[in-house]
Amino acid sequence: MQVFKSFFKVLKKRSTSLIIYSAIFLFISFMLAGSSETDKNFKENSLSIMVIDEDNSAASKALTESIGRKHKLKERTDSTDEITEKLYWNTVDYALIIKNGFEHKLVSGSSDDLFGEYHVRESYSTAYMTTVLGQYVKTARACLAAGKTLDEALTETADILSKDTETVFRSKNDDSSGDYSRKFSVFFQYMPYILAAVLLSVLGSVLVSINRKDLRYRTDCSGISPRSFTMQIFAGSLVLVVGIWMIYMIAGTFLYGGIYRGIAWLAVLNSLVFTIVSAALAMFVSSLNLEENVFTAVSVVLSLGMSFLCGVFIPLSVLGDSVAAAGRFFPAYWYIRANDMLNGTDPFDAAKYAGCLGIQLAFAAVLIILTLAVRRSKSRDAAA
Repeated sequence: MQVFKSFFKVLKKRSTSLIIYSAIFLFISFMLAGSSETDKNFKENSLSIMVIDEDNSAASKALTESIGRKHKLKERTDSTDEITEKLYWNTVDYALIIKNGFEHKLVSGSSDDLFGEYHVRESYSTAYMTTVLGQYVKTARACLAAGKTLDEALTETADILSKDTETVFRSKNDDSSGDYSRKFSVFFQYMPYILAAVLLSVLGSVLVSINRKDLRYRTDCSGISPRSFTMQIFAGSLVLVVGIWMIYMIAGTFLYGGIYRGIAWLAVLNSLVFTIVSAALAMFVSSLNLEENVFTAVSVVLSLGMSFLCGVFIPLSVLGDSVAAAGRFFPAYWYIRANDMLNGTDPFDAAKYAGCLGIQLAFAAVLIILTLAVRRSKSRDAAA
C-alpha cells in the first residue's frame, strides 16, 4: 500500500487548496440556493424619458401624461447637442418626439410618421418604448373605433394603461415535489460545475504530481507492478472523491432542513453518479502529462465550458437548439436533464431518469478505459 500512502502524503501538501476550494464552492452553492425563488414576480421598469411635444394637442398631452404615470419625465430641451449629451451620460434613457399632426393622424387612423426619437444605440429602452407607444396608439384607436369621442377615448385609454397586471413567471410544468422543491434544486443545479471544478483542481493536481516522470520511473524500477500501482491510485482517488462528495451532501442537509426525503434521494444519486464522472475526467486529464499551468487552464475550460453548454448556468429551455445538441456530448447535459425531471421542469419519467444516469456512467467508463490505455502506453514506452 505504499502508493496508496504516497497518494495521501501528496494530498496533505495540497490540503490548503482542498479546504479553500471546498469552502468557496460551498459558499457559492449556499448563496445561489438561498437567493433563488420559485416564482419571480415581474416588475415593469421605470425609465427616464424626455418628451418633445411638437403637436401640443389634447392627444399629445394625454400621451405625455400616460408616459409620466410609469416613467420619469425629464425637462425638455430643443438642443440636439444637449439631448445627445444627456443620452450619452445616461441621464435620459430615451428622447421621444411627438410630431406635429399626431392628433389628426390618430383620429384618421394614419400610422405614418407619428413619432421621432433620439437614442445613442439600439437598446432595451428603445425597444421597450416602441412597444409602449404602439400599445397606446392601438388602444386609443380601438376606443375611437368603438364610437367614443376623442376626449372619451383618451380618458379610457389612460385608464386602461394605468392598470397594473400581475405577472408571474412559472416553469412549463409545476410538478415539483414537496420533498424536492425548485428552490432547493438550485443547490443540485450547480453541482456539475462545483464537482468538476473541485475534483479537477484537487484530485487532478494530486495525480499530476504522482504522474511526474521522475516518480513514475522510480515506481517502474520498484517491485510494484503497473496494475498494482494503478489500483492503489484508484483506491486513493476513491476515498478522496467520496469524501468530497460527502462534504457537499452533508452541507446540503443544512440547507434542506434535515435528512433528505423522497425524491431528493434521487438527486443525491444523480450527484453521486456525476461525481464518478468528474473523478474519471480528472484521472484522464491528469494522465496526459500536461504541465501544471496547462493542466490548470484545461481544468477551468472543461468545468466552465461544460457548464455553459449543458444548462448548468443557463436553463436548457433558453439555450439554442445547436448549443443543446452540442451539450449532449458532455455528461453534465444528462445530469441536468435528470435534475430537471426531479424539480418538475420536465415531466418525471423513471425510464428516462435511469437512462440519464446510465449515459453518465457510460461517459465514466469510457474515460476510465482511456486512462488505462494511456497508462499502459506510457508503461510500454518506458520499458522500451
